[in-house]
Amino acid sequence: MRTVIFDLDGTISDSSGGILQSINYALNRMNAPAILPAEVGRYIGPPLRDSFVGLLKTTDDATLKEAVRFFREDYTTAGYKINELYEGIAEVLSQLAERDYHIFIATTKQTDIARDVLSHFQLDQYFHGIYGGASEIPKPELVRHILTEYNCMKGKSILVGDTHYDIHAAKTNTIFSIGAAWGFGEDSEISEADVVIDSPKKLIKHIERLIG
Repeated sequence: MRTVIFDLDGTISDSSGGILQSINYALNRMNAPAILPAEVGRYIGPPLRDSFVGLLKTTDDATLKEAVRFFREDYTTAGYKINELYEGIAEVLSQLAERDYHIFIATTKQTDIARDVLSHFQLDQYFHGIYGGASEIPKPELVRHILTEYNCMKGKSILVGDTHYDIHAAKTNTIFSIGAAWGFGEDSEISEADVVIDSPKKLIKHIERLIG
């Protein structure tokens, strides 16, 4: 079985607008200053709780849980819809499915929100499984769960993502990785991937080269 695991934000879709809105909604409810659009990229990828540690300058558990709750209050109703697919990604997923690759999502989002996003774009049909960590399950554990649950061969498995969290998750599980340079991560974050590409349109070629 050939397995392709995708990150969601910054890999399949540009969710920055909705995440910016929902972060600022939460910050407003917490009486904290808003962030600027240019700053939002650094908060896409890490667990929400970790982001609010820096934004609110606190490690108080109750405060952080409240901020995460406010974020999700906005994101689950409106924020997730402020989202755009990267050009070519829908075609890639369709072609992978046609070629009998098993396709999964591993994201730090909640699973139900990830499902809503993919359903919104009518992409959910392509995935054998959608797994979210809800900012509580580290990505390496999510990936390990997928590989174990579906008896995936590591030499025939690959992860596509745009941040060091994704590349680390792949390396931890000794599978191949593709760095998505069109996403939110810095080039240095994904430089250790097996290959780094600048367009979804190049995915099929490199996936076939790495895992057949």
